[in-house]
Amino acid sequence: MYFDEIQLLRWMKGDKLAVEYIEMICDVAHKWDDLIDKDKVLSDDEINKLFFDVLIKLPRNTFYRKNFEHLNSVLMNAISNWQIATQMEREGGDYEKSIAFILRSSYVDLITQAALLCGGNQWASKVGAEARSITHSETYEGYLKNLDLEKKSRTSQK
Repeated sequence: MYFDEIQLLRWMKGDKLAVEYIEMICDVAHKWDDLIDKDKVLSDDEINKLFFDVLIKLPRNTFYRKNFEHLNSVLMNAISNWQIATQMEREGGDYEKSIAFILRSSYVDLITQAALLCGGNQWASKVGAEARSITHSETYEGYLKNLDLEKKSRTSQK
């Protein structure tokens, strides 16, 4: 889990299905990133769970189904932003990497939007600020170090 479950329950105003949705989306996003960056080896069990979650559990999650029109558009945008960030990291210079640092974590918008659905706009703004602080706690310098390690990992596998 990427966020503390107690924190997620607070952010989602006690909606356990919203928390399940967020946990699943964060797990999928991070594992997808691992597969593309090739910096972490996923076991067969992890890959099987990933695809089961995406193909079976996610479409059956009541919170996601109820709010599909809203959340699916945010999800599409998060995926596009992550792909753009990955390209900017690999092909760009310092400026592009500074943009990619924030852009790559657009999945956090799903937390903000789920919080909006659970508690309204003001609540979403509060949750969004907290979630972004947690997400970017690695700092920009830490991000650059990890990016360098990912690049070395990818090039050593060729």
